Amino acid sequence: MRFRNSLAIGLAVLTLGGCTSVVGGTASPVPGQGPVITKAEPCKLLSQEQAEAIGVTFPGKERPADKARKIPGTCRYPELEDAPDGVTLEVSQSFDLSLVDYVSGALPGEKFGIGGFTWTRYASIFGPSHCSLMTELDPKTFVEITSEAPGEDVTKACDLAKAAAPAVASHLPGGQPSPPLTAPPGQKPIEPSGPLLTVDPCSLLKPEQVTPFNLQPARPMNGSSRDPKNGCQWDDNDGDKGKKALDLWIYTATKLEDVPGLDGTPVEQMVAGKKWFVYSSPDSPICVAMLPVTETSSVKVDTGDLSDNAKACEIPQAVMPLVTGNMPAF
Repeated sequence: MRFRNSLAIGLAVLTLGGCTSVVGGTASPVPGQGPVITKAEPCKLLSQEQAEAIGVTFPGKERPADKARKIPGTCRYPELEDAPDGVTLEVSQSFDLSLVDYVSGALPGEKFGIGGFTWTRYASIFGPSHCSLMTELDPKTFVEITSEAPGEDVTKACDLAKAAAPAVASHLPGGQPSPPLTAPPGQKPIEPSGPLLTVDPCSLLKPEQVTPFNLQPARPMNGSSRDPKNGCQWDDNDGDKGKKALDLWIYTATKLEDVPGLDGTPVEQMVAGKKWFVYSSPDSPICVAMLPVTETSSVKVDTGDLSDNAKACEIPQAVMPLVTGNMPAF
């Protein structure tokens, strides 16, 4: 995801319209009371267990403070690989730099009581898709947690920062113990699930069922870390033209809209009581048929005709009833 420019960080808090509502939690400690921070160590404000719980990589990477430009030390925790809506988390901790100097006169915005502290959101030069939550520990020390919206919905910009705040607070003087943490939706990779977990893709078309299509025997295939799936391929027998090889993939941790290769507007088709979605185009030799099983699991049939686009869906139309009949109950 996007990495904040260090020069811009010092300018990233602008005036909000003075909203001062506090949401939940408890009041912050009185600045200047309690243990004193003698060293800024932002990468010690999340444990490995806490980072894993909210869906960011561990350990984080620290950027040193730049006192001349009023930039605190920052620890950056990137999103996890394969997280569908993951975003980066940054935790900053100042030493001998006041929150007043850092925000440079910006008015406080929305407030959240979390972990024994009051966290205040300040506007950002990056716009409403960026969230900056800050709390003051004493007149020369503050902590900032930042995250961003995972997509176009700017109302989710603070979701990860608020999810991390109890963990960060638990490492601060006077902070409350961290409760069980929950990552925002999409921040962690989807866990494989559903009735397809134990299904062998090659079992969804039996050898005698494939014989009429003049295809070679089945061979297993594997996906990649960016496209997790298990599959089976029946190679074609007619060279570089004619029918394309038949590929059948099983997804157990991917939403239908995130499956690669689904181009064009799908046509719904009921087959033996199950709803398939067929993707094809008059100017394409490829035809793809999808059978959703759960929200995050499905079967994909991918083939076509390299000589005649009009025949691209002939084999998918023929095998869809066979695959449906060989599926486990769902």
